[in-house]
Amino acid sequence: GIVAGLKFNQMISAGEIDASNARLGYVGAYPYAEVISGYTAFYLGAKSVCPSATMDVIFTDSWYDSARESACARTLIDRGALIISQHADSMSVPTVCEANSVYNVCYNDSTLATCPNTYLVSCKVDWSPYYRYAIGQILEGKAIATDWCGGLNEGSVVLSNGNSSILPDNALDVIEKAKEDLQNNTLDVFDVDNFTVSGETIYSYLVDLDCDGVRDTEVISGGTFEESKFRSAPYFDLKIDGINIL
Repeated sequence: GIVAGLKFNQMISAGEIDASNARLGYVGAYPYAEVISGYTAFYLGAKSVCPSATMDVIFTDSWYDSARESACARTLIDRGALIISQHADSMSVPTVCEANSVYNVCYNDSTLATCPNTYLVSCKVDWSPYYRYAIGQILEGKAIATDWCGGLNEGSVVLSNGNSSILPDNALDVIEKAKEDLQNNTLDVFDVDNFTVSGETIYSYLVDLDCDGVRDTEVISGGTFEESKFRSAPYFDLKIDGINIL
């Protein structure tokens, strides 16, 4: 998200676009918290460096539907999206972006080799920390936790290589600083002062953590929506301002 915002700033400074045209697009699989949490974090990252950024989101209702993902990407482009990301599993979105000269923040892997003119950066999951944990538990005769979450500090979340040929000069330094701040707990992705819902700041929010149909667990504390603190599965499902659901 920060990389996308920095790219917008570069385009604005070069006179390629007006600040009001800094529109992101996002192709999501389902309107679940897992997807909402991801695209909201992506948007907030962009907005943290490019305040005029807005975003359109469109859902495919499938984890993998190549034709539908392509169609959704084209719809976003037709609506003016200049940078698109995704939470959907095929190569369709980055392929459409490359064909239409629209920048792409990819999902789960680098597409630098196949989309050299539009790929910016991506993040991915590294499962090896979990494998080491699980196998270690077995070797020690201990139970494997059924609710386990790893992030940057554990090495489970990894930033893929960036496309240095089209990234802004300061992009890698800025995101490295953000990474350090996240690891040091001095940067909160879901700081409630950084977003509103229907024009209001949200200081309290209850979620249904145990899936019994009752929202009974407070997840905002100290001004932060504490995503993945109380269980590994995402539960951020707020529809924040600045993101338009198509």
